[in-house]
Amino acid sequence: MTGQPLAARIEIRRAQFTVSAAFEVPAGECLAVLGPNGAGKSTLLGALAGLIRPTAGEIRLGGRILDGRVHVPPEQRRVTLLEQKPRLFPHLSVVDNLAFGPRAQGRSRRQSRAVAETWLSRIGLSDAAGWKPHRLSGGQQQRVAIARALAAEPEVLLLDEPFAALDAASAPQIRRMLSDELARTRTTSVLVTHELADAWQWASRCLVIESGRVVEEATPAQLAAAPTHPFSAALAGYAVVHGVWSEGALVAGDDVLPAVAAHDLEEGESVFGIVVPHEVTVSRTAGAVRSRVRSVSVHAGRVLVESDGGLVAQTPVGVIPPGVGEPAWFTPTGMRVRRLRAPSETSAPGRGSQPRPGAEVSAGPASAQRDGQQDR
Repeated sequence: MTGQPLAARIEIRRAQFTVSAAFEVPAGECLAVLGPNGAGKSTLLGALAGLIRPTAGEIRLGGRILDGRVHVPPEQRRVTLLEQKPRLFPHLSVVDNLAFGPRAQGRSRRQSRAVAETWLSRIGLSDAAGWKPHRLSGGQQQRVAIARALAAEPEVLLLDEPFAALDAASAPQIRRMLSDELARTRTTSVLVTHELADAWQWASRCLVIESGRVVEEATPAQLAAAPTHPFSAALAGYAVVHGVWSEGALVAGDDVLPAVAAHDLEEGESVFGIVVPHEVTVSRTAGAVRSRVRSVSVHAGRVLVESDGGLVAQTPVGVIPPGVGEPAWFTPTGMRVRRLRAPSETSAPGRGSQPRPGAEVSAGPASAQRDGQQDR
């Protein structure tokens, strides 16, 4: 079974804020949802899975209405939720975990076991069919969880940071496996992630959410090249500095940073500036902005030095940078400044700019796991 197109207009009133979003995901495609912790991303997935009933709006999957005039319960949606933890049934064998979805859909025991054994072969765990989940490694458990989700032949797969709990060795293998299976099955999916690389690999469209509201909607390439929100910019690897626009420069506290505005700005307007780390230098003696070093990290032969003020400088490994807590001077060049928009200023997506469908079906364990979702 291939995925179905997903269309949603969702409003969920929570104690802290109201989660509100509108989007479409074409059949077989993926929508990535990004945002800081507590932004409402998991609440949004909970509504799509049927675990949380929207206060207002409508959710459509193919020709069916899941929420709106009616409320379809989780087990009847054909929408599967895959989370950070595998949540395998500990009392069932690996093969019976995989057979759970087909059995829940009404297939015979023999048919369900055949489906499960096919998936075990596909993920390279045929020898572990009779094992209980506790005998598997963390990476193996997540492979089984992914296979269990897809064995149910969902029309929409909801992925809530499925790689966050994996170690560095198993994460690439699981990413590749999930990517291959989503492409092979043409399953519609919605991916919640903190990694722009994952959105780049799978998603045709991205939503960035802050405090329950969509603050940016773009393709992964647009987010990487020209982000319009501070969180998107940080995800894409830019250094981000907040301040106000004054006399053609970004003023952050006592610091005045030369910058180029992306559009016309008013004097005193709240803005944020972005600059790539290799266009920022760091010195112990002199520069544009004096700040303490917050962190120092090494990646691919380069050292990244982050200041308390948000600037990040990149230096070669051979150059010894100031240490954490030491004062230093940071000098950016090529900083671009953008208006800091409130969530309410973001226009609702139109048909031509909406994210393309990314939902999935699930029967059984994943969608029946919880009766609520914690915002992440």
